[in-house]
Amino acid sequence: MKDNKVGRMARVGAWGVLLGGAAGFALGVLLAPEEGRKLRRKLAYQLENLADQVGTMVDHLLSPEAGGEARRRGDALVADARMKARRIQDDIDSLLGEIRQRRAPSKTSSTLE
Repeated sequence: MKDNKVGRMARVGAWGVLLGGAAGFALGVLLAPEEGRKLRRKLAYQLENLADQVGTMVDHLLSPEAGGEARRRGDALVADARMKARRIQDDIDSLLGEIRQRRAPSKTSSTLE
């Protein structure tokens, strides 16, 4: 019975967020001073954000609080993947920095000639 109430609350909450988001979206489009490509990019970003928030909220509502072994292993894998992604991003940033440093002197020497 308790699971049924949680599921119902999740559905009601998700619908509330979706309807509120749709109303906000409609008002934003009607009252927006910007037009064209800029407005479409802004709206797409907001819709992606809203979808992520709704998905996160539903996941939190439907997931058990205590969590089992599978959840702990999954969380550990996600944390490990994030750490590796940060390392890769740092390596890419340092390589880009080195490339920019190597390019900078060649540009200044060509302008002096």
